[in-house]
Amino acid sequence: MSLNEEQRKNIREYIKLFKKYSESEEYQRDLEERKAREKFLSEALRKDRIESMTEFDFGEIISKLWAAGMWANKEYLIQKIINDNGLDKIKERLNDLLYGQEPFEKRFDRFVRNVKGLGPASITEILCFFNPKEYGIWNDKARKALKILGFENVLPLKKYQISGRDYIKFNQVVKNIAEELREAGFKDADLLMLDYFLYEVWRAGELKQVEEEPKKYEFDHDEIRDFIRDIGVSLGFETETEKTIGHGARVDVIWRAKIANLGVVTYVFEVHKSGSIDSLVLNLQKAIRNPTVQKVIAVSDKEQLEKIKKEVQGLPDDFIRALSFWDAYEVEQIHEKLSEVIKSIEKLELVKSEFNY
Repeated sequence: MSLNEEQRKNIREYIKLFKKYSESEEYQRDLEERKAREKFLSEALRKDRIESMTEFDFGEIISKLWAAGMWANKEYLIQKIINDNGLDKIKERLNDLLYGQEPFEKRFDRFVRNVKGLGPASITEILCFFNPKEYGIWNDKARKALKILGFENVLPLKKYQISGRDYIKFNQVVKNIAEELREAGFKDADLLMLDYFLYEVWRAGELKQVEEEPKKYEFDHDEIRDFIRDIGVSLGFETETEKTIGHGARVDVIWRAKIANLGVVTYVFEVHKSGSIDSLVLNLQKAIRNPTVQKVIAVSDKEQLEKIKKEVQGLPDDFIRALSFWDAYEVEQIHEKLSEVIKSIEKLELVKSEFNY
C-alpha cells in the first residue's frame, strides 16, 4: 500500500519537528526508557518464558506497557485480568498469538475474543515489543496522528477495537511511514520508533488546534466505556464493565466504593451512541432499584443527551434526582489529561509498587 503525494508531504513536514525532538534531552531520556522496556519485554515474551510464566511474570509484562500508564494501581489491573481469564488461558492465548501457525489475522481475532481486560492498545503494544519490525501500536494518539497525516480514508481511524484484517492494513501503512523516516536519516526506524513519531505528530496537532468540541462529535461506544472505567480506577473506585447490576439490567460500567458506615456505594454508567432511548432509560430505571446504586449516568454526545433529557421528563422524581448526564467528548478529554497527569506523577515515585523498575 503506497503513500500518495499529499501523505508524503504531510509526513515530511512532521519529520522536521521530529528531528528537533530527536536532538533534545527529552528524546535521550525517552530513548533510554524505550531500550529498557524493549530489552525486558523481548526477553519476557520468548516462547519458553511464556510457557513457564507465573502471575508475577505476567504482572511485570503488563506493568511495563505504556497502555497501563493510566492505571496508578497496576496491581488491581493485573489481578483483575488474571481473575477474569485464568493464568493458564492467558499463557495459552499469548503463546498462540505470538507463535501460532495459523494465519496471523485468525490468531489476532482469537486473542481479542478470548482474553478479557486487554484492549487494542495493550495487545498491539505487546506485539510491537515482540517484533517491532512487523507490528505497530494501535492506540488513540496513533489514530489521531494518522488522521492529521491524511489517512482517514485509508484506515478505520474511528474504530477503537480492530480486527486482525484491520491491523494488518494498519501495519502496511505504518511500515511505509517508517520507510520515510529511514530515508530522512533515522536509519534504525522500526515501528516502535514510528510510535514515538506518531506521538509527536499528535502532540504538535494538539498545540495547533483550538480546544473546542467539534460540531459533530463522533465516538466509539467501547472506547468511551473503557475510558470511563479507567477514570474510575484512577479515582480509586473498583470498576467493572458489562456488569449485570439487577434483574434485567446489564450496564456498561460501574464504579464501586466502600464508604465507612454507608456500606457499598455504586455509580452506574450507560454509554448511548444510537438505538432506542426508551431502552436506555428503562435499563437505568432497573439499575437504580439496586439499593447500593446512588447515581445512574447517561453518557453520549450533546445532541443525544438533549433527547434523553426530554425523554425522561415526567418520570418519577426519585429517578430524575438519581440521573446525571456526561458528555462523551468531556470523557475523552478528561481521560487524555488524566493520563498525562498520572504519567507525570509516576516519575516522582511517590508510591512504590512491586512492579516498579
